[in-house]
Amino acid sequence: MPSKTLKVKDFMTKYVFTVSPDVTVHRLVGLFCTHPVSAIPVVGDDNELLGIVSEGDLLYKKVTPKIPQYVDVLGGNLYYCGFGRYEKSFRKLLATTAAEIMTKDVRCVTPDTDMETVTTLMVDEHLKTVLVVEKKKIDNPNITPPARLVGIITRHDILGAIAATEAEELFRSSQQEKKEADAKEKKDE
Repeated sequence: MPSKTLKVKDFMTKYVFTVSPDVTVHRLVGLFCTHPVSAIPVVGDDNELLGIVSEGDLLYKKVTPKIPQYVDVLGGNLYYCGFGRYEKSFRKLLATTAAEIMTKDVRCVTPDTDMETVTTLMVDEHLKTVLVVEKKKIDNPNITPPARLVGIITRHDILGAIAATEAEELFRSSQQEKKEADAKEKKDE
């Protein structure tokens, strides 16, 4: 009997710890210290996903960015004049609220995404957390509805699902072996 394909909705955490965009960075640090999470989603009205703040985002504030004013190439100086490359770094460095430090381009999945897809996403993108979203149903095809946060998947959730699946398969296997042994014993009588 083939094992069923697990979907995100089968093992995601449905009650997600979130913050509003106006939460201060100082408060975020405190929240990370008191809650066992590696990322906190930032939501607006009706759980609309706005972004995510990770431990890395907050740690980044303690790193002093280094911007070369010039580069020495074979004894000659090439002057650097592109600030744009460092704009995101400075924005996070100077952030005072969740809205200013959060990552807005968040990799998400839906409740119907299969476990293999979300696991591959986590491994390929080096993610510890993946958010689960749903789009509201709107009759107007010209309007793209905002994504609503409905759950979260962590590496711990994936490992728990794998362990539960393996335990279930082991149980089924032992039950099958017991049936076969009972049938053989009955046949031998």
